[in-house]
Amino acid sequence: MYKNVMVALLAALLAIACGKSVATAAKKFEGQCAEGSIKACYQLGTYLEYEVQDAAAALPYYKKACESNFAPACTNLGSLYGRGHGTQLDKPKAAAMYRKGCDGEDSMACSNLADFLLRGIGIPADTAAGLALYRKSCLAGDIVACRDLGAVYVSGNSVAPNSALGAIWLKKACDGGSAQACGDLAHLYHTGNGVPKDFAVAWRLYRASCNGGYKQACQMIR
Repeated sequence: MYKNVMVALLAALLAIACGKSVATAAKKFEGQCAEGSIKACYQLGTYLEYEVQDAAAALPYYKKACESNFAPACTNLGSLYGRGHGTQLDKPKAAAMYRKGCDGEDSMACSNLADFLLRGIGIPADTAAGLALYRKSCLAGDIVACRDLGAVYVSGNSVAPNSALGAIWLKKACDGGSAQACGDLAHLYHTGNGVPKDFAVAWRLYRASCNGGYKQACQMIR
């Protein structure tokens, strides 16, 4: 019992220390932002959005950083507009922010803009441009973009179905650590869709996907 009390006390003290450390960092970011550090404005925005859970307070700091062409801030700003989180829902404005972030070489912004372009959200649909941006994001190391691009080809959503091509992008995402992509690729091998049917490969991929935390894959190997 004494051991349990000590462990609980240590955990509480650690939480307090971490909280003070985060708050100190926030004060530092606030001061640096006021002095003109654009990166600090962005960091303060992320602190307010994710630690304080106050998206409305984060928005002006993202906006300030984005206006100075700090691409990740534009991406986060687009996300707030796109979800109506901390501000009024505004899909066209979200698309504009994603485009600005993508122009600044932020791969997540390019991936989000690709989704908007394929589905015509807040911007006229443009399949070719959307696919090109997904490829750009994927090749820049955005594993989620690789997975999404593969899923687009497999589902035939906005493009002609091409499971063989989809499998290539899913494999890239799976190799990069996307558990969901491994599960999606496993399903293709399980069904022989776009790749030769191979239960051994499917099982291995389902296992890797499950180990990575993708619950749907776990259900396939029970």
